[in-house]
Amino acid sequence: VAFGLENQGIERSEMQHRVQDALEKVKMQEFATREPARLSGGQKQRVAIAGVVALRPDIIILDEATSMLDPEGRDDVISTIHKIKEESDLTVISITHDIDEAASANRILVMRDGELYQEGTPDEIFSAGPELVSLGLDLPFPEKLKAALNARGIQVPKGYLDEEGMMDWLWTSVLKK
Repeated sequence: VAFGLENQGIERSEMQHRVQDALEKVKMQEFATREPARLSGGQKQRVAIAGVVALRPDIIILDEATSMLDPEGRDDVISTIHKIKEESDLTVISITHDIDEAASANRILVMRDGELYQEGTPDEIFSAGPELVSLGLDLPFPEKLKAALNARGIQVPKGYLDEEGMMDWLWTSVLKK
């Protein structure tokens, strides 16, 4: 975590403060003295994120940050990134093939053959449904569920619903009837 700070010549007392603060933000302070080789994949990702956070950048670029993690580790890292983004007023650019990770973004850029194909909010992007599938992309689970319900004649709301929105809609509109 201190490596980047050392390279920037940050004063030792400031470095210690930043390292501790960054480890707390990623919930890894209890592992501060553990060797990286003895950490799980998710813990290693958190330490890597702490190293970047300690530098206090304005922008963080993540490239497939959750690709090798189990679902729990992936969710943990994503929620940590969202929390840090909000607390530190960071811009986070996340390059991902994980459709659920993309669905939690404020804006999505869809690339095709190295060119910008489409840009918009998750609502705008995932409303395209079959068009995304034709590009070789998957749809988030709530969109797949909406399509299945629609095929069975159940009227579903227009626009994108995340998992929580889908659960709320199902509970209030379908299950209570």
